[in-house]
Amino acid sequence: MKFFSKSFPLMLVILLSVATALWAQPQFVPPWAPNLAPQWVPIPQVPGISYVPNLGHDLFRQGKRYYVYQDGRWYRGKHLNGPWKGIKNPPQAFYTLEPTYFKSPPGWARGKKTGWGGQPMPPGQMKKYEPGGALPPGQMKKLERGGSLPPGQMKKLQ
Repeated sequence: MKFFSKSFPLMLVILLSVATALWAQPQFVPPWAPNLAPQWVPIPQVPGISYVPNLGHDLFRQGKRYYVYQDGRWYRGKHLNGPWKGIKNPPQAFYTLEPTYFKSPPGWARGKKTGWGGQPMPPGQMKKYEPGGALPPGQMKKLERGGSLPPGQMKKLQ
């Protein structure tokens, strides 16, 4: 009993320290200067969301909230300099943003095809399928030997 009464305060301190560490979230510290005066540019395709094109970070504003995407995580703040809180997902409207509005787009934005002028593939790839265009060497050999193209290549030629 004497041992328990002497070690109880130490065990309590250790237990509280561990519990605090488990519940603490990593704090986001903005990488920009505290006196930053960003030049907000509205995103035409998504009314109500603006971004800062001349900043080296993915900083957005929607209404009175600020959002940052950094290192694969989203953060939300009521003020430009914080405090910032980690969030699991941004508001639904952010999922319609084109990758061009990000410095490092999230995974769901990377797969969007942009900048191809409405074409299904980049201009360099389109040349291969225009009349007189060249297929990749391996595909040409298959055709010369009487073989057929993979289904995906056939769809592109049609």
